[in-house]
Amino acid sequence: MTFHRYLPYILTLQSPAIITALGGDPNSSSTLPFIPGAAVRGAVAKALGDPGRDTARQKEFRDLIFGGKVGYLNAYPSLGGLRSVPVPVSLRRKKDDPGGNHQVKVVDLTAFDGHPTRDDEPGECWPEEQLAPLGQEFLTIGAAQPVLLQPKMSARIHHQRDREKGRAWKDRDGTAHGAIFVFESLDAGQSFQGMIQVRGATEEELDPTENRIKDLLGQAILIGRSRRAGYGGMAALQWGKGQEREVYGPGREGLRPVGGDISQGASFRLLLASACIVRDGSTGQINPAALPELIERRFGGRAKLVRTRWAFSPIGGFNRKWRLELPQVLAVSAGSVFLLQADHNIPVGDLYDIENEGLGERREEGYGRVLFLDAPLPEFSLREPEETAPVSAGDGQPPHVVQDIEKRIVLAQLARKIEHKAADLARSARNLPSNSLIGRLRTPLRGEPEEAIETLKRWLRDGSEAERLKRSAMDQLERCRMDGNRNLADWILEATDRDKVLSWLNADVLAQRCHIVSEESAKGILKEKPKEISVKLIDAVLAALAVRNKTEEAGDER
Repeated sequence: MTFHRYLPYILTLQSPAIITALGGDPNSSSTLPFIPGAAVRGAVAKALGDPGRDTARQKEFRDLIFGGKVGYLNAYPSLGGLRSVPVPVSLRRKKDDPGGNHQVKVVDLTAFDGHPTRDDEPGECWPEEQLAPLGQEFLTIGAAQPVLLQPKMSARIHHQRDREKGRAWKDRDGTAHGAIFVFESLDAGQSFQGMIQVRGATEEELDPTENRIKDLLGQAILIGRSRRAGYGGMAALQWGKGQEREVYGPGREGLRPVGGDISQGASFRLLLASACIVRDGSTGQINPAALPELIERRFGGRAKLVRTRWAFSPIGGFNRKWRLELPQVLAVSAGSVFLLQADHNIPVGDLYDIENEGLGERREEGYGRVLFLDAPLPEFSLREPEETAPVSAGDGQPPHVVQDIEKRIVLAQLARKIEHKAADLARSARNLPSNSLIGRLRTPLRGEPEEAIETLKRWLRDGSEAERLKRSAMDQLERCRMDGNRNLADWILEATDRDKVLSWLNADVLAQRCHIVSEESAKGILKEKPKEISVKLIDAVLAALAVRNKTEEAGDER
């Protein structure tokens, strides 16, 4: 006899996570809407490290990773501490039904055979209404009121440029140097609940395995890829109390986990709680069409398959040790439903054995998980979650990555605004000072902003007679007129005033157009380091004046 225990855990993402899905554009990365068990299995393998030639470590590595004693089940979105599972592919919503009060009417296609006869009404063999997909991918089946869930995902655009030219370009033969990348990721702040299945010959044998896994994983793990690009999926790990079944709860009619014996002639369903990889027993090749035969064979003639509502999806992976992709195979998708009819009485213990063992291959990675449900209902209602507040970093503030994005956008737009303002001022200036004087004024601007501003003030106004610029230099600055007939010396002094600089650059309009979190947060970024903005504006104006001098001198020489 084999004993099983399911250890529930909750992963709360503290940064966006990319769980790469197959397919998509070569310059993009789509993410899975859940955290696969293989990711947690990989975290355990990394914590164990290379066992080398140590026999004891080799045995432990084999038991926890390859030996079949531990299965790492997928982590699906969690609501109120209850784990969801993939929505049955047989569920559809009525297309013209407006819904309301967070309720949606659904039709279960498993309840219809789809084969009309002369005596059948059309509605008895197939729904007459126009149907559409639900739109959500997960469902809390064990709840008394099942709720549809969909994790929150975002997309970010990354621009790779040629380092020398500062832009993307192509050779004549079409070779690209630089590209646009779109990364889709799971938003930070969300919780996903998974299971780790532990097996043993005795109940006491499960305890050390459970404790060892908890010690290896600790309180946080890294999930996903592209950590250098601001992702990385740092996730806080919280353990729950062990349980005897993957999915439990009273449920509701039409979506109730089987909790008792199946009597002869009764109908029940097998739902795939994860994708299933099946190998044909005759050919030895991966063949998802072999799953119905495998299901009937697993029941040993006590149940027959009546109806199938399934879908298919490619499955791949990546071996970090070898740094190679795993071969892709076609699997039966999670959420596929198989309607069965019992030809004999089936004890509930036999159903639990099938649930515990799973079906198909790579079961230690969470594939082939099954759940038995009661007979389907043609129509029923499901609840949609109420709108929640935007995901926060846990202290009432937006996530740090969002704040960083907003800061980069605001500062980039500010730099462009400074360039445009400097070009306008230099274009309208008259009686420009010499480039040697301009170069002297720009010299302190390369140091710390506070020291640079104090130096300019001493040179132009506040310093002693020995510290101030010579009379000839001051005359050049006073003759130069710009921006409302102000002389250059007065303009530089005014540019050290934060409020005036922000007014010249239309900071309120910039914050209104470029903010992500709020206008106030964008304004706060602009007011955070006012002296730096002043120094950048003064330096840009002086640089533009120097360029104009050189341009005019070159024109005179011609």
